Amino acid sequence: MKTKTFALLLNLALLAALILSACGSAPAETEVPTEAEAPVATEAAAATEASATEAPVVVEEAPAGALAFPAEIAGGRPVEISVVGIPTEANPTGLADWHAAADRFMAKYPNVTVIGNDYVYAPDTFPAIVAGGQVPTVFQGYLTDRDLMVGQGLAADLTSYYKATKLDEVYNSNLLSLVSADGKIYGMPIEAYVMGMAYNIQMLKDAGYDAPPTTWEELGPMAQKLTNRDAGVAGFSFIRGEAHQAGWHGTVIGYNFGLKDSDIVTKDADGKYTAGFDNAQTLAALNFMKDLQWKYDALPRELLQWDTNGDQLATGQAAMVLMAGGQLEWIKQTYAEVDMNQFGFAPLPAGPNGKMVSLGGGDVAFINAKASEDEIEAGFYYRLFVQFDEGEIKAKYEATKTNPTAVIGEPSYPIYVGSFQEKIEALTKEYANLPVDNYALFNSAEIGLQNEPQIAGQDYYAALGNVVSLIVTDENTDPAAALTDAAQLFQTNVLDQLE
Repeated sequence: MKTKTFALLLNLALLAALILSACGSAPAETEVPTEAEAPVATEAAAATEASATEAPVVVEEAPAGALAFPAEIAGGRPVEISVVGIPTEANPTGLADWHAAADRFMAKYPNVTVIGNDYVYAPDTFPAIVAGGQVPTVFQGYLTDRDLMVGQGLAADLTSYYKATKLDEVYNSNLLSLVSADGKIYGMPIEAYVMGMAYNIQMLKDAGYDAPPTTWEELGPMAQKLTNRDAGVAGFSFIRGEAHQAGWHGTVIGYNFGLKDSDIVTKDADGKYTAGFDNAQTLAALNFMKDLQWKYDALPRELLQWDTNGDQLATGQAAMVLMAGGQLEWIKQTYAEVDMNQFGFAPLPAGPNGKMVSLGGGDVAFINAKASEDEIEAGFYYRLFVQFDEGEIKAKYEATKTNPTAVIGEPSYPIYVGSFQEKIEALTKEYANLPVDNYALFNSAEIGLQNEPQIAGQDYYAALGNVVSLIVTDENTDPAAALTDAAQLFQTNVLDQLE
């Protein structure tokens, strides 16, 4: 039992952390709380990281593209584009593969010159790139960046190109909506992740379960039964430590209890921002988290962060873990001797309304709105070529064979639909070095996708995360009062300071 003195000191410390995290600048663009949890590695990423000791993959004759490509770009006029994603010289094989793909595109369209740019997107460095007029023709951002890119006039309208190629019929509409605004499409999703439930198959079987819970109501008693303190095993694990990360996972659970990303912060006609997350849905999620700690005693003893939360699954210290599918890749790379066949992956349990909802994120390709029309057209078709041409896709998968650290097959959100998605799934299964069949529950599920909070997102995460940490470390904490206090502080110290 915690003493009153300890509880008071902890409350004061967390309150101070919230105040110190606040800032008075313009709305902060939400970052994924940790880079490692960021969008799952795809076949393209794996190819980029190919082993430096092997020869580059060569595509002698690419099959017909998945989408129709024009016979000519920019009317045949000379055009030069700069594109991100080129590997550094420290990765000579990846660099050679990149140049080979660019050469194939330029052979297809001789009037286009492709120049590689090694800028790697980060929210804290991107403003300087913009201010210096150095934004490449084709650049990348996060799925959460639509409002930033569109609002500041950085992303070109690609709607006409989508319609001309019927690309809008290939993308998952849930993802396409995240790069669309006012009926226009501004980006090309590259990869996506959503949160789910990783679990130890044998631990569940030993406790009499064939699969993880399908509702949050079932999760508490099931996690309690799976907990074995003598063996050092917790029934369920999620991040409750570092404030931003704890708020991130708290938001994931909140979404399943009915919290809407659009309700977290609202903006009225006068431009005033108002905190809206002090509501019944967030409170229900917090009460559930508190029950997991104090009623069911089913959580790890430690307050975990991203990596240590993943450690719980990898080392057999937790039976079920809330994480993104991409973290299974991290486990395979970090724990080389671990048998990945022991782990399954399922969607998060359904909330009170019976729907499965998850927070999602990912990477998007944008075209610089300040580029010329010819450059925008060339940039769009270059991105289409490297992402959708079947020969290019095959080459990227082949490149993973030469990379001993490449991981293929981790559960991820399907960014395509129809026959193209089926082709991707078939290739993934062919080249997979993860047990894809273990993720069937996730891969076949209908999962509603909600975005990361858009306005002052990191400050919001810290505010909610402090509440999450309080309720799982002090049994006497009132979730309702703590939530109200956090929302009021967030309003005063963050939102009221926004210009």
